[in-house]
Amino acid sequence: MSAADAVARDAIRALTAALDSAADARATTRRAYRIAGEILAVHATAGAGVDPLLDAWAPLQVGDAKSSALDLFIWNDAVDRVALPDSPVLRRELAPEDGLGGYSDAESHAFFQPAAGVLSIFDAARGRAHWWLRDAATTPYFERAAPCKHILQWWMATRGGALLHSAAIAAGEGAKARGILISGPSGSGKSSTALACLDAGLGFTSDDYVIVDGATPPRVHLAYSTAKVLRGDLGRFGDHAAHFRNLAHEDEKPMMFVDQFARASIRASFAPVAIVLPRVAHARCTTFVPIGAAEMLRALAPSSVLLFPLAGARALARMAALCSRLPCLRADLADDPRDVAAAVAALIADPASRGLRAVA
Repeated sequence: MSAADAVARDAIRALTAALDSAADARATTRRAYRIAGEILAVHATAGAGVDPLLDAWAPLQVGDAKSSALDLFIWNDAVDRVALPDSPVLRRELAPEDGLGGYSDAESHAFFQPAAGVLSIFDAARGRAHWWLRDAATTPYFERAAPCKHILQWWMATRGGALLHSAAIAAGEGAKARGILISGPSGSGKSSTALACLDAGLGFTSDDYVIVDGATPPRVHLAYSTAKVLRGDLGRFGDHAAHFRNLAHEDEKPMMFVDQFARASIRASFAPVAIVLPRVAHARCTTFVPIGAAEMLRALAPSSVLLFPLAGARALARMAALCSRLPCLRADLADDPRDVAAAVAALIADPASRGLRAVA
């Protein structure tokens, strides 16, 4: 380790210690969420005003579990006034004028988003994390849509899994549920496909971020109940107009929380049968074409890795294994959302009819 890296490590440890001290000294409320089969305990001070930031996890909330795999403390500095240590290293690494600052080693991770006023810290060895917000009331919509996403990615990576930039649709219930991942760059049709399938009665697991665990065979898990669409596509989703939270903010992607109007459609976990790369083809009917694992990985990896720069290597390895294990298909999408949903439902119901191998 270089001298500069050692200084940065010590500064991040000092920052973590300051937040740990606040956590130990202040009374906090506790609520539990079951995420990818493990308990995440969220702690916040009373009156901190962070509840609206947890709407995306609402369908994952469980009773007061006695033990937890990860304890997450959320700080709203506008209310909590948590004093962070001042040092040249922290100013250099985490100051707004420096753009994005971060640190990562085998056990500790820290990432700062200065424009958003969001600091994420994860201590794998202690099973503890901190999500510090400059002001919860002004935290950007994309953080409300996917709270603590960097912490979630680091946590899943320690368990051999990954948080992926992908939609996910399922059919069936409980342990028998199975479905598909829908991956690709922004604008490829992930959200429109997911919402078309939701409207047709299929189960919803993801529109944007999804967890794939490290098990063999793999399982896909709900990360957030959020759905977002491009503002220019709003006309296609008129039936959902009443559910969008932020239509008045023209600089934001319209978003909604699916469990608030279709809770029965939420699928917290399923066995994947394929990964699908959608393409807006304006086809008469939706068709699936087999593609290679390398092509799918090229479509899936860039956005997932770029979104999580400090966990990119681990996430890439998990994505590569996933693309090698699961059948990969390109979907040439029809304009009619009912046709898209019917084609996806048929694929999930009988993957063998498409020549897909069983996942072992």
